[in-house]
Amino acid sequence: MKRSMLCVALVTAGVLSSCASYSPTDFSRQTLAAQDGWAAVGGGVTGGAAAKDENVFVVSSRKELVAALKSAGDQPKIIKVKGTINLSMDDAGRELLETDYAVAPYNFDDYVKAYAPAVWNTKLDPKTKRPSRDLTGPQEEAREASSKRQEAQIRISIPSNTTLIGIGTDAKIIKGGLVIGRRTTSNNAEPVVSNVIIRNIEFQDAFDYFPQWDPADSWKVDKSYPGCQDTYVDANTGPQRCPGGRWNSEYDSVWLSGAERVWVDHCTFNDGDRNDKKFPPNFPFPHNEVTQKIQHHDGMLDITLGSNFVTVSNNYFHDHDKSSLLGGSDGLDKVDGGKLNVTFRHNLYENAGQRLPRVRFGQVHTYNNHYIGDAAGLDNAKFSAYQNHLNAIEAHNKGNIWRGAFGIGKNSAIFSENNVFDIKHGGADIAAVIQGGTKFLDQGSIVNGQPADIVKALNALDPKKQVSPDLGWKPAGYGAKVLPAAEVPAYVKANAGAGKLK
Repeated sequence: MKRSMLCVALVTAGVLSSCASYSPTDFSRQTLAAQDGWAAVGGGVTGGAAAKDENVFVVSSRKELVAALKSAGDQPKIIKVKGTINLSMDDAGRELLETDYAVAPYNFDDYVKAYAPAVWNTKLDPKTKRPSRDLTGPQEEAREASSKRQEAQIRISIPSNTTLIGIGTDAKIIKGGLVIGRRTTSNNAEPVVSNVIIRNIEFQDAFDYFPQWDPADSWKVDKSYPGCQDTYVDANTGPQRCPGGRWNSEYDSVWLSGAERVWVDHCTFNDGDRNDKKFPPNFPFPHNEVTQKIQHHDGMLDITLGSNFVTVSNNYFHDHDKSSLLGGSDGLDKVDGGKLNVTFRHNLYENAGQRLPRVRFGQVHTYNNHYIGDAAGLDNAKFSAYQNHLNAIEAHNKGNIWRGAFGIGKNSAIFSENNVFDIKHGGADIAAVIQGGTKFLDQGSIVNGQPADIVKALNALDPKKQVSPDLGWKPAGYGAKVLPAAEVPAYVKANAGAGKLK
C-alpha cells in the first residue's frame, strides 16, 4: 500500500488525526497488531498514535517527562525518550541520593540493630505465632517517612492514551519506575488507566534506598535448626534461632496497577551496576540465607490489582531475581478474578531467578520465550531446611538461583507453548513451580536441548501437588507465527530488547 493510501486508511479508522508526521518507519505511531495476544483481544492498543502535533514530545530529563505528561493529560500523546532519564534527578539536574531522602533519625545500622532477629524475635505474636510484623519505634517510623519521600520523586504515573518510546538504540529510564494505574493498593476492581504503549527503552536500577525488614516473612519453627523453638530460653535457644525473615523493597521498573490494554515491547530490564548480589545478608546464621540478601529492587514488570489485556513481547529481562508478578495476593479474588490476562512472547530471560511470570488468577499465554538460568543452590526435597540452607551458601551461585520460570498460583491457567529452557543443574521438573494452582499446560517446549513433558515432570514431584493440562481456555490471538522451539534462541537473541526495533 502506498504511503498516501495508508494515511487515508488510518485517518478513516481514527488511528491518526493527520498524516503530517507519519511515515512507514515512524515507530512512534505504530499500534499493536491485530490478534497480538491478550491486549488485542481486549480491544487493541493504539497508545498515542492519534496524537496531534502539539502532543508529540521529545524528552531527555525527568523534568521534561513530567511536564509532557502533565501537558497532555489523557489526550493521545507520544513521548519520545532521548538518551538517559534519571528519575532520581531534581529539576536543577542534581542526582538525589539516600541522604537527600532520609528523614531523621533514620540510620541503616541503627535500623538493623533495632529489628535484628536476636532482639526482635525473642517473643512471638500471640495471634500469629510468629515474630510481629508491626515494627514499632523511631527507626521504622523514620524509614517509612524516608521511603515516602523517595517514592514521591522516583515513581512517575503514566496516564491513558500514551505511547512512550525510546529514540534510537540508547534510550534509558533509570533509578526509578513507571506506574500505569494506581500508585497505591486498592480493592477497586475497575481499571483506571488504559491504552498505553511502552517501547524501545532500557529500564535500569529502580533502587529502593529504604528496604523494610519483615521478620515474619517465611519464618517458621523448624527443629532441624539447632536451638530453634517457639519459647525463649537463652541466646542460643528460642524463636530467634529459627529461620525466616526477608528484606522487601518497594519499586518496580514498570508497575501495571489497575491498567488495561497495555503493550510492552522491545524493552530491556535490569538492575544496572547496583544488583542485589552486591548486598548480601547482614544478619548472622540462621538469618543469612541467600534469599535474605538486602533487597533494594522489587519487580521488573509487575501486573496487579485488576490489570488486564496485556501483551509483553520482544523484551530482554536479565540479571535480576524476581521479574514479573501477576497478582499480588491470594486474597484478591474480587479484584483479580477474571483479570490478569497476559501474553508473553519472544522474550529473553537471562540470569533471572523466578517469576517469569508468577501468576495468580490470570489466563496467561507464554510462547517462544527463551529462559537461561542456573539452579545451583536450589533446595532439594530430600534434605532438611537446615541442610538446604548450608548447601545454598556452599554452592556459591554467582547469579540468581533458578527457582522456576512459571509460578503456578491460585486460580491461574498458564498455556506454555514452544518455549526453550536452558537450566544448568536442573531439568524439566523445575521449569515451573506449583504455588497453589492446579492448572498448567505445556506443549512443544525444549529443556536443555531435548523435548520435555513438563506437566509429567511436575506431577512426579509430589502426589499432593498436581496440575491438570485442562485449562478451560485456548489462546485466541497470535501476534507472530509460533516458531518451532529449536528456532527460538537465535530469533530471540536477534530481536529481544531495546535498540532492536526493525
